[in-house]
Amino acid sequence: MKITHCLDGQGVSRLALSGELDMASADAFHEQVQHALASDRPNQLIIDLAALTFCDSTGIRALVDARAAVLACQVAFRVVNPRGVTRRVMRVTGVLDVLTAV
Repeated sequence: MKITHCLDGQGVSRLALSGELDMASADAFHEQVQHALASDRPNQLIIDLAALTFCDSTGIRALVDARAAVLACQVAFRVVNPRGVTRRVMRVTGVLDVLTAV
């Protein structure tokens, strides 16, 4: 998995994921979330899944855990652009609306 990190001028930190979010990449994702929170001190963290091609149950758990960690820091959290299999898995597991809510 590749993670691209950027911060806009309005306090929004964005992590764009490409490839697969699974057991092999969940720890790297968690580290990037923690890094974005510590270094950017954003008021919102957006996880962009437009280029994510696969997400298994470990990946879903990583997204849910990221949401909890971000909200615990009083930072807004939102997942955007889930597509294909990733969107289906999020819907079936019941987290689509929770993770993508504005």
